[in-house]
Amino acid sequence: MTAAPLDDATLARATITVGLDRLRELALGDTADTEDTAGALQALHHGGDSRDGALDVLADLLDYIAARCDDDGQGRAAENRSEAAAVIRGQAGVRIRSALADLTRAERLPGE
Repeated sequence: MTAAPLDDATLARATITVGLDRLRELALGDTADTEDTAGALQALHHGGDSRDGALDVLADLLDYIAARCDDDGQGRAAENRSEAAAVIRGQAGVRIRSALADLTRAERLPGE
């Protein structure tokens, strides 16, 4: 008996999960150091003008879906998705940049 093929959404979710698990291992594994943790955070959000961090890609996707909802006459759904994208870019981005700065400072402190 063969397994049923995965639908596209299930396959996409599995791919994302595997990627996030890899970042978790990088940031928290037995040999992880400050540089590994920073690398994992940078993979999530590069900051600045760069739009290729995982959270940035997610925010863009939410904006594209919001535009489609708006085109289809689903204004409230579009608004919620746009707001979710803004939260990812704003609050999550700011917090990750702050965490990266903290990691950099901790790395420079003597005796740590």
